[in-house]
Amino acid sequence: MNKSDTIIRYIAFYFSLILYFTLLPIVLSYSLGYHIDFHKFKIYKTGILSLTSTPAGASIYINGKLFKDITPARIEELKPGTYSVEVKREGFYPWQKNLSVIPNMVTRADSIILFPIFQDMAKIGNVETIDSVIPESRNQIYHMAKTGFYRSNIDGTNLKKLSGYSDWPRYITGKVFSPDGKKILYFNDNGIWVIYLNGREMGKEGESAKVEEVLKSYPEVKEAFWHSGSNHIVFVAGRDINVLEIGKGQENDTVTLHKCGKAPRGLYYDNNNDSLYFSDIRNGKDCVLRLDLREKFFDKLMQRVKKELDIIYEQKK
Repeated sequence: MNKSDTIIRYIAFYFSLILYFTLLPIVLSYSLGYHIDFHKFKIYKTGILSLTSTPAGASIYINGKLFKDITPARIEELKPGTYSVEVKREGFYPWQKNLSVIPNMVTRADSIILFPIFQDMAKIGNVETIDSVIPESRNQIYHMAKTGFYRSNIDGTNLKKLSGYSDWPRYITGKVFSPDGKKILYFNDNGIWVIYLNGREMGKEGESAKVEEVLKSYPEVKEAFWHSGSNHIVFVAGRDINVLEIGKGQENDTVTLHKCGKAPRGLYYDNNNDSLYFSDIRNGKDCVLRLDLREKFFDKLMQRVKKELDIIYEQKK
């Protein structure tokens, strides 16, 4: 071996040694989750984004730039910070969200659902429907149409006309099935209506439903609920909480249960225990109140109404 070969070997050895000790920190840094920014000469820890979509195979855009992989994907070595992430697939609405990347952590978005863009929607029923109601069983649709009141299967088949009533209000605020499933109440600012679904004996000949306006209200009706007995409607009009008793062949009776200090808010009716929750003023402060409307309450209420009617009768004598 001549002298020049020896020198070359020494140079190659020391160069490899220097290269090893130079690259070792870089390799260890990457393996430990660090990243080196050679432009700013900074070392920082990195984070990971994990993205899964339904359906899979969607394109990923990070801060507007297309990522090389499609979902499901794991994007590593990201600087800490907030990223605008967009997931797209042809024929579906895009998903977009700002996701935060945290050092040494995996930020997951594993429940991305891409909803299809419907080019055409099936028409349900064969009548010009103004409004509709679907019971909790979700196996039928009731149609409030310009030519009457109809019922169909959930797919629109087996359409049947239940009533020729078509004098529906211009707009409807809310619709609720009675607990026994035999009535529907609907209301707006101006009143409350009830549809009797077993009204063969009440409606016109050949009709199996009857529509009745049970309340014309002023001030405006804000909300209405069924009591569990299906013969009383609890409703809020202006600042008053009222109960309306309905029945065939009798006058509908209304009783004011509570006069609020201001228009009640946060109205919620619990059907399990017949209680109305609402916000009102007590002792100058806003608070949540519960109005218990179980059967024992109605027993006391009817006793009170009877007593008041007896007093009125005695005064007229």
